[in-house]
Amino acid sequence: MNPFRSEFDPAPGLLYLNSGTHSLTPRAVLEAITREERAYEENPTARLMLVWERLWEVQTRLGAFLNADPKCLFLRQNVTEAMNAFILGIPLPGGSEILLSDVEYPAVANIARYRAERDGLTVRTFSLPFTEKELRPETALVVISHVITGTGEVLPVAEIAAAARKRGVLVAVDGAHAAGALPLDFRALADLDFYGSNLHKWTLGPKGTGFGWVSPRHHETLRPLEAGWATFDSPNDYAAFGGGARFPARMLMQGCRNFAPFFAIADTFAFWDRHGADVIRARVRALQRFLEAEVGQTLKWPLLSPPLDGGRRGPLTTYELPAHLEKEGYGLMSRLLKDHGLQVGLPRVQGRWRLRLSPHVYNTEDEIARAVGILKTL
Repeated sequence: MNPFRSEFDPAPGLLYLNSGTHSLTPRAVLEAITREERAYEENPTARLMLVWERLWEVQTRLGAFLNADPKCLFLRQNVTEAMNAFILGIPLPGGSEILLSDVEYPAVANIARYRAERDGLTVRTFSLPFTEKELRPETALVVISHVITGTGEVLPVAEIAAAARKRGVLVAVDGAHAAGALPLDFRALADLDFYGSNLHKWTLGPKGTGFGWVSPRHHETLRPLEAGWATFDSPNDYAAFGGGARFPARMLMQGCRNFAPFFAIADTFAFWDRHGADVIRARVRALQRFLEAEVGQTLKWPLLSPPLDGGRRGPLTTYELPAHLEKEGYGLMSRLLKDHGLQVGLPRVQGRWRLRLSPHVYNTEDEIARAVGILKTL
């Protein structure tokens, strides 16, 4: 019996195996979002005056979850916004180089490309595994994923950052698939310069919530991409945010918006406290093992993800598609949903379409078996 299933409301008839794009959100968190929105409407002006103090409470709780100083964090709606904040805002020498692996998430790679075009820099890609020889005299910034979105491979970001720091090279990590899936501890990542992630994937948080972490080394030099009330001081109600520290105040989201999803982050962490991080992660791993056994026995499609044992595998499981299915490209994902009610991921990895399956705690072994049975008929 799945002890988590009753806390979610999956759509009837849908086999949802694509938590790598968005996870489902616990019912209690969805109810908290609605409750917060209704409470705000009782008196939007008065509620706005309370926003910044409450956001600081959320950021502090997030810091505890990540073993991070909340004064090093900033909230954003997704990891792409967070990566923009660092890649576009950190000073880089003229004519320098941004280094990417050739399996980076395309949206984040485009941020690096945009920075290079904007400021006359260059972008160079390399093939994994990373070695220190990839760092050249002109390399100023390495942008790399913690968990590769196409294959689920976990990269040794602490070791990469240590090697880069010895050479004076900055490292920005796209941790989109790490928060929640992996036990992050920013006290052990001191050589990193920046880390961004989502809370609406493996953390099971509200859609439209994410964060960035910036090493204290860059708090004075990182240039916010937006300016507003708290950019130069913390007047009036903003004084409650950050405990007087300037960096978190300068990095605040600007202007009025729907803050309810951010306030419901507290309810997300209540879910984690109730079940336990080790139990949640163990359940995801058990589903991955069941998935691999089913695919291996029924389909025998080549597994492109690293082995589950050994610490090199995140929460994603990716397979090579048979030639006739790969020819369908992105359309295969739509066909599976339309004809079979099966939602999967279909990333393009180094120019080839792959099948990515990513169950979370709300899934069952029966759902996985049914999904593999559908794939067998294609």
